[in-house]
Amino acid sequence: MIIRFYCGLQRHVGGRERGQTAAEYMGIVVIVAIIIVAIATSNIGQTIATNITNKINEIFGAGG
Repeated sequence: MIIRFYCGLQRHVGGRERGQTAAEYMGIVVIVAIIIVAIATSNIGQTIATNITNKINEIFGAGG
């Protein structure tokens, strides 16, 4: 009885949500692309790159 209910529920819910994951992944990709472009075209992108380079140089003893 419970298994029958579960299988019926799966068919009912699964039919409405087909294709949702593709749309959700596309939304995530668009948001990540917008964030990357915003960082790359602003001064904060250069600041982040400079700080990362300085920390790497400190770790490996190249000065900074």
